[in-house]
Amino acid sequence: MLYLLCSIVAVVLTAFAQGWATSYALILQQGATPNCRSLSRAAQKTLMNPWGWWRIPRWPHSYWHRGCAVFFIGLAVFLSMAYLHAVAQRMMLGQLSWGMGVWYGGLTLALLFLAWCDLYTRLLPDAVTITLIVLPWLIQGWFTVALTTASTVWWLVVALYIGYRCCLPFIHKPPIGAGDIKLYLGLWAISPHYHAGFLLILIAAVACWFIQACWQKRCLPRGACAFGPYLCLAYSVINVWESGLHVGFPPYGF
Repeated sequence: MLYLLCSIVAVVLTAFAQGWATSYALILQQGATPNCRSLSRAAQKTLMNPWGWWRIPRWPHSYWHRGCAVFFIGLAVFLSMAYLHAVAQRMMLGQLSWGMGVWYGGLTLALLFLAWCDLYTRLLPDAVTITLIVLPWLIQGWFTVALTTASTVWWLVVALYIGYRCCLPFIHKPPIGAGDIKLYLGLWAISPHYHAGFLLILIAAVACWFIQACWQKRCLPRGACAFGPYLCLAYSVINVWESGLHVGFPPYGF
């Protein structure tokens, strides 16, 4: 019963995140500035139109591409369901408060939204990615939760971000976008282990190459692609893998 409930919640969160990203893309197309106000406007429009959650724009035309899209949407739902189930179990055992459970659900929604948003707009909102970087210490201060991520990792993430901002004017053509860098550092900051930074890049890069190679039907894919969904996929895989190996593993590094 718990698996069924978590599956339903994962499907609803995925559909809402898709509708939210669609509304956000339409607002940006109308000339709005990508900021917190645009995000809140898109969320309000999505909540007022629940039937739009299930409409996926720009659906692939070929059966091959459509099958790939359905597979990866299903994978996102499965991974979301897996760690929502882990959170629900800890809540039932009294190891996690209801407030933290709601927070984990919101973080799951944020990951799904970032994946859809990068696909639709090729933008990753700073209001979400920067929040992920400072999230560990906000969580520790508000909910008095002990972090499993070492504090040195968080300071390393902050130092890397500052170094990237300082070097950005001297880089003519960055190989990866600024939003992807901030998302990567944010996911590393809330990862369960200090070595997750290497695993995030490794899994995301392999997944990106494999999916683009299948999509373009060539071993060396060409052109730019949205890297945010692959980072979110890698982070979800790491959390599900670790939660399956270790009993009582706290998702998201808390």
